[in-house]
Amino acid sequence: MSTDPNPNPDPNPGEDPKPESFTQADVDRIVTERLKREREATKAKYADYDDLKAKAGTATTLEERVAEIERQSKESEARALRAEVANAKGLTPTQAKRLVGNTKEELEADADELLKDIGAQKKQGNHVPREGNNPKPGDDPNRTFVRELFSRANAD
Repeated sequence: MSTDPNPNPDPNPGEDPKPESFTQADVDRIVTERLKREREATKAKYADYDDLKAKAGTATTLEERVAEIERQSKESEARALRAEVANAKGLTPTQAKRLVGNTKEELEADADELLKDIGAQKKQGNHVPREGNNPKPGDDPNRTFVRELFSRANAD
């Protein structure tokens, strides 16, 4: 048995191995190949990007639809509550549209206030002061002058 630490001795022990030397063309080729591999890997990694982007757009549309449905639901509930309070207080549908409030208590308070205002108007009635009274022609000098002026124009 041999006690040689290097079982495969170098056939030319006196010569130093030459380091590989690269030319600029070799470096350019290696870099180009590496970039090509990286681009292909990136392209493969993000191949489904357009599909994901379309799905994300659809998700936004769905969120908008849900928000719109929730808004419509709240409006319907508010109209129903307003109609319920108006019906209980004896208001017409037109008067019910004027009720303001978010809760049943607020709407009832507003309906009571509206009924109070309507009652005050009924007590006063639709009275117009001096209705049917025509002003009597007086001794206004301007009025007299204009009448004379037009009477002369009609006489000619």
